[in-house]
Amino acid sequence: MICPNCGKEYNEKMTCCISCGADLVPFDKDSEQTAMDISQQECGTEPLIPESLGEDELSAEIIDSSGYAGKRESQSNEIIVPVYNRANTTMLSGAVKFTGSLITSVLMLAFIFLSVAAGLFRLVTDEKRISEFAHTLDVMALPAVSSSILSADSGLPDDATVQDAIYVMSSGTGLSRDDIRSIYENSTMKNFLAVQLSGYAEYIRSGESPQKITSESLKNVFRENVSLIDNTLGYSLNNHDIELACSEIERAEPFLEVISAENIEYNLGGNTLTFLRIFGSIPAIAVTSVLAVTMLIVFYAINKKGTRVLTWGGGTILAGGAAVLAVTFLFSAQLPYNESDRLVRSIIKCTCDVISPDMYRIGTTLAAAGAVMLIWAETLRRNVKS
Repeated sequence: MICPNCGKEYNEKMTCCISCGADLVPFDKDSEQTAMDISQQECGTEPLIPESLGEDELSAEIIDSSGYAGKRESQSNEIIVPVYNRANTTMLSGAVKFTGSLITSVLMLAFIFLSVAAGLFRLVTDEKRISEFAHTLDVMALPAVSSSILSADSGLPDDATVQDAIYVMSSGTGLSRDDIRSIYENSTMKNFLAVQLSGYAEYIRSGESPQKITSESLKNVFRENVSLIDNTLGYSLNNHDIELACSEIERAEPFLEVISAENIEYNLGGNTLTFLRIFGSIPAIAVTSVLAVTMLIVFYAINKKGTRVLTWGGGTILAGGAAVLAVTFLFSAQLPYNESDRLVRSIIKCTCDVISPDMYRIGTTLAAAGAVMLIWAETLRRNVKS
């Protein structure tokens, strides 16, 4: 028996539907189809199987997940499996990872530059390299820009060199320009310059004031080399010549005051010197280097993949090494300066000649380390694909 109203089936002893109270009718194929239509109308859906299918064809069409073929029951429960579109979520996650990795890369590059700059400061103020700088610098070729060296009626052009100024100052002694250069190259002047520059470098590093350069100290250097001057001239200087040379040295007193440690500290400021001392210290170099390496951990925390860590880290280190090499080359080639900066160009050129080998080694080491990390990342990526 079957209810023509709600489609529920009962045994032959039942006469009415216990759900809706309708009278039951005998069960046959037509009543089954009617019950199925009623059930589908209640669910708000159309029949899923065409009416033209017979009982055998209907059984063949309905196959469950286990492979069993059977008749569809009059009442079936439909399970709806929701399908989520994760494209937008994946895209957002990738953008966040890229942004985080990019910021980390910039921070890592900044720490690399800070570490290299602190190391450069240590190189510039190193006593050994200061001595090498003093013996490499061609003082005779520097422009005589100080009015305390050249008098107003000297008649020398503005681009006159120190050698030209000394030649004018020694007029009447018989010294030629070549003699002046020869005396400088063989005198104790270079050693004196190296000692004074080392004192200034130590003053910048530790704050220990150097011995002040005075006209008297320069006179002493001159007197130490009188015998060398006599040999170059071919005759001995008399007391008048020596006193005349010493009077010319005294005219450099205003210039010596300008380069004194007290005047340098006054112009730069005590806070600036303190910052330079902290910045160029060994702990500062160690801290910036450790912070740069720590960025690799941040890369891993963001990307969760070793290949991405090696790619981002290697690319950043390679870029840092390339930048160091490029800047060293630019300053060595004197590209950042124009012809009017003769004094600065000369000092920078000599400085680069002294420290550029170390800077090239630092840049090459960074670039090589970055390249190795990139190659390692590519090797891991290919192994995963294979």
